[in-house]
Amino acid sequence: MITLKKKFSDLNNFIFNKTVIVRVDLNLPTHDDKFIDITRLEKIKPTIDFLLKNQAKILLISHFGRPQGDKNIEFSMKNLIPEINKVLGKEIFFLAESLKNLKRDKINKFFEKNKIILLENLRFYPEEEKNDETFSKKLASFGDIYVNECFSVSHRSHSSIIGIPKFLPSFPGMLLELEIYNLKNLITSNNLSSSVALFGGSKISTKLKIIEFYLKKFGKVIIGGAMAHTFLKAMGNQIGSSIYEKSMLKTSEKLLAEYPEKFSLPVDAIVMNKKNTVPAVRGIEEIEKNDKIFDIGPKTRMKFFNLISEADKLLWNGPLGYYEEKPFDEGTAFVAKAVKNNKNKNFFSVAGGGDTISVLKQCNAYDFFSFISTGGGAFLEFIEGGGLPGLDSLNE
Repeated sequence: MITLKKKFSDLNNFIFNKTVIVRVDLNLPTHDDKFIDITRLEKIKPTIDFLLKNQAKILLISHFGRPQGDKNIEFSMKNLIPEINKVLGKEIFFLAESLKNLKRDKINKFFEKNKIILLENLRFYPEEEKNDETFSKKLASFGDIYVNECFSVSHRSHSSIIGIPKFLPSFPGMLLELEIYNLKNLITSNNLSSSVALFGGSKISTKLKIIEFYLKKFGKVIIGGAMAHTFLKAMGNQIGSSIYEKSMLKTSEKLLAEYPEKFSLPVDAIVMNKKNTVPAVRGIEEIEKNDKIFDIGPKTRMKFFNLISEADKLLWNGPLGYYEEKPFDEGTAFVAKAVKNNKNKNFFSVAGGGDTISVLKQCNAYDFFSFISTGGGAFLEFIEGGGLPGLDSLNE
């Protein structure tokens, strides 16, 4: 697992009156044109405050949404300015000019009256995702020093992540360092037999490698959410009309046979069907043809709760039910209380990836965890034990 050769504190002697390009992840999730989770924005504040305290000029660069290389006003970084100002408690100047036409002299002029400048969406330019060297060099020309404060996208080989470090002195941000420290701590131990990994969400296929990794590494692996349906069906259980991955049935059978003592699967569920629109509890063996599973049942909740209550370490990734619609967030909320209930004085818990932050905040369980990762795909790739291009580039 990667160890960074440089530290954020190494910046102390370099940043006075320098322009520091800070690659952040401001790709905040939205619903009905409102930001529903600003965790990534909140977590970059210490880095911004430190740079300002040491009289650096800050040039923020980020992406937002998936504009597919088109200059779509819906995905303009300008839309984020009010939220950024509110969370950081600073006035941010938005520079809308095309990055291809922008010159360092113009940026310097705006720094005469502004301490923090935000540039337009990096993904308005197809060169960003292609890691185009000319585009990387152009971005690097805007500053003196580069800081990677975007762990959540450090698994991407994009210009702003691995291209700029080729042309500028480059350092990890404070949040990036915290991510690496805590995620390494999760899997660094001689004995992980009392550790538990929990995986929820819908698809096994997107998490297969990480599930296999933790089946080998940890004592127990809890499977919930829709991905549990595939494992249950692979065992010969009736899952009614619940969604599952047909293409993953044989893989699920193989894993169940290989690690029979490691898996912890639902024993009951909350279901509904066309005849009965009121949620009902069914044992897994009682599920009927027209039933659809929406959440884990009370026996499963207690089963998972007890496992987590006695664990030494916990990795939590994903929801255990269809949390977007109440009351199907109750299974996740109940099990999450086990994190707070754990009495092991050395208990260490990490959550992250996909919808994890949203569901834990909705269940008022966010503060129960030792550390919450801002990463999605990067979180999953890193805790598999692999390297990330964005981290590797800081060591070159």
